Amino acid sequence: MDVLDFVTKNLNPAQKDAVETLEGPLLILAGAGSGKTRVLTHRMANMIGQGVAASDEILCVTFTNKAAKEMEHRIYKILSDMGAVVQTQLWISTFHSFCVRVLRQHITLLDYKPFFGIYDSSDQLSQIKKVMTALDINDKMYPAKNFQSRISSAKMMGLSPEGLEKSSKRLMDQKTVEVYKAYEREMKKANSLDFDDLLLKTYDLFRMYPDVLQMYQKKFRYIMVDEYQDTNHIQYLLVQMLASAHRNLCVVGDEDQSIYSWRGADIKNILDFEKDFRDAKVIKLEENYRSSANIVNGATAVIKNNSQRKDKTLFTSNDPGDLIHVREEKNEYEEGRFVAKTIQSMMNEGEGSYNDYAIFYRTNAQSRVLEEQLRTMGIPYRLVGGVRFYERMEIKDMISYLKLSINPADDIALKRIINVPARGIGKTTIEKIEEYAAHKNLSMFEAAEKACEERLFNAGTTGKIRRFIDLMKDLQQNAQHLKLLEFFAVVLDRTEYLAALKKDESPESQARIENLEELDNAIAQFVQERGEESTLISFLEEMALVNDVDSLDQEQNSVTMMTLHISKGLEYPYVFVVGLEENLFPSARSAESDNEQDVEEERRLAYVGMTRARQKLWLTYAKMRRVWGQEQFNPPSRFIKEIPQNLIDFKTSAEAPRFMARYGSSSYDSDFGGTPKWGATSSDRNRARTQSYDDAQDFPDYENDGAGSAPFSKGMRVRHPTFGVGTVYATEGTGENFKVSVMFTDNTVKKFVVKYARLERV
Repeated sequence: MDVLDFVTKNLNPAQKDAVETLEGPLLILAGAGSGKTRVLTHRMANMIGQGVAASDEILCVTFTNKAAKEMEHRIYKILSDMGAVVQTQLWISTFHSFCVRVLRQHITLLDYKPFFGIYDSSDQLSQIKKVMTALDINDKMYPAKNFQSRISSAKMMGLSPEGLEKSSKRLMDQKTVEVYKAYEREMKKANSLDFDDLLLKTYDLFRMYPDVLQMYQKKFRYIMVDEYQDTNHIQYLLVQMLASAHRNLCVVGDEDQSIYSWRGADIKNILDFEKDFRDAKVIKLEENYRSSANIVNGATAVIKNNSQRKDKTLFTSNDPGDLIHVREEKNEYEEGRFVAKTIQSMMNEGEGSYNDYAIFYRTNAQSRVLEEQLRTMGIPYRLVGGVRFYERMEIKDMISYLKLSINPADDIALKRIINVPARGIGKTTIEKIEEYAAHKNLSMFEAAEKACEERLFNAGTTGKIRRFIDLMKDLQQNAQHLKLLEFFAVVLDRTEYLAALKKDESPESQARIENLEELDNAIAQFVQERGEESTLISFLEEMALVNDVDSLDQEQNSVTMMTLHISKGLEYPYVFVVGLEENLFPSARSAESDNEQDVEEERRLAYVGMTRARQKLWLTYAKMRRVWGQEQFNPPSRFIKEIPQNLIDFKTSAEAPRFMARYGSSSYDSDFGGTPKWGATSSDRNRARTQSYDDAQDFPDYENDGAGSAPFSKGMRVRHPTFGVGTVYATEGTGENFKVSVMFTDNTVKKFVVKYARLERV
């Protein structure tokens, strides 16, 4: 069997076409669960196996380290099975990892030292706060996080501070430009880059040094980009630069799964690919191999309501499976209880392991109630996207020691550990060192040394600073000749960090010791995997580029909980998507936006969540949810309404309030002598809901429920300064505890304590 027959023998016609098309620009539109990773890996194996390109002449870029490792593993397996020998290293990585590899070779051209540091989000924020203090900018009036977000946005657009100033559009205010300039100066002084810099500095390198760009253009004769719908502008520019010479660019993605505009992703990159490359070939992968037919058909019906999409229709040959379960509950606690009981019941019946169940939600805040219910029933769970391992205090402390051992210019690392564990170097002393460093234009490490030489502090303080300097110089020397694991043991010992924790016998200290043991395990694993490449620098690089999904432990037998945004790329047999209510999902900001694109992105998020499920899918919502202490009554999400009724199995445990029982509801079952309206046609259901909401605007025969001389009564029209005009449909309590429930014109119901509500009659 020849190479082409071998790599295409188990592919469908569209997949086979994509694997065989090697020359020129190619757009592969890959629907959810349609085997895009299979296509990418077989396509790359085809190139190498047929000798079209050497393994190091193909650049394959994806968005997570987990995906990159999975692809690399699969390609080696295919090549091994066909008897092909790989002579050189594969270039399969994330954008950021690729850029780190480039910058390690050429960063000196941008006037940086070779061993640059990489700042995470919290380090970056510390640096911005330091800059704001120097510029005398009040953090209360101008929050540092706002500057951080704007600077990140500018970098994703490929703009330096000077580029911002020259831009014809006023993209940023002058104060942001001022902070951005000072921040860049401090980062250069610290010989460090932030996460966005990894891309921007690579772009600057290619732009300023055409010979370097030409070298990489010649090297990578073929380029493949996974998840192209998630690329932002700077990533788009990098891809265009690298592909402009050979034009052998293959991009794979699904515009229906573009859900990251909030972090810069531009859906136009994939929608306009055929404009960028007029001769591009387009192949659609539309057959879903993951989910049951009912799930696929339900998700497809939802996403078809979007206008920003290509003409493709997902289908499957899988069995119909269960109907999509839609569940209505009274409140978020009942919703959480339903999810926990359902999982426990299915486990008791022998349906899979806890690992097979996932719960997705729109916001992190929703996890608390769900966690409580799972804990109550003794169901093990893991939270993805909470406090990440490498962001824990003791881990960041130790990483700061490692960073400062190879980059003494890193002021943020120094400030973190100069008095950790406690050495008697107080806050005032640290501030004086920082001021002296700024005045002399030195790093804080250099400033500390010089301050000791010039005796700027008393003898006691000088001695403490000298001991810290001597410690770090000793570690810097050890870092040059010790192996990584040996060096980590030396750092733990000589800093006395571990000894200080052991003296404190509290449970918190014990947990921190265990985390440091886990860091030691992580380093050991890294050494085992990387062999000779396992240097301190490479470990710090990899640690900086880890994300939430990369650290997901699939071996742990527990229910997985995460936001819908994190869920993309994953799949589970049983999936619960909770909180499907208007103003939560879609969010209030999207629902109230004049820009239809905002709701379309939320709809894509619903589509992503639904298509993670292989066998069974539950969509749940609560009639009442407490938000910022206020009870909110929101109708079910429009995304539920967009699923064809014949695909839904609807159940409710919610008791209809008198108002709903009287005027009719689209979602109540036989508790009130009726049948669920979910079984009716879409038009019937919408008419029933519209009638109940419209009728609620006028209550000529409603009594006042004993509110007496209360300022508001049922049926009264009122205005709220935030939510606008609405109608009172229920009242309760008296005096200072008098509350009203108001239905606003967008059909949402909110409960207020009148004393604080700022309501006025209309």
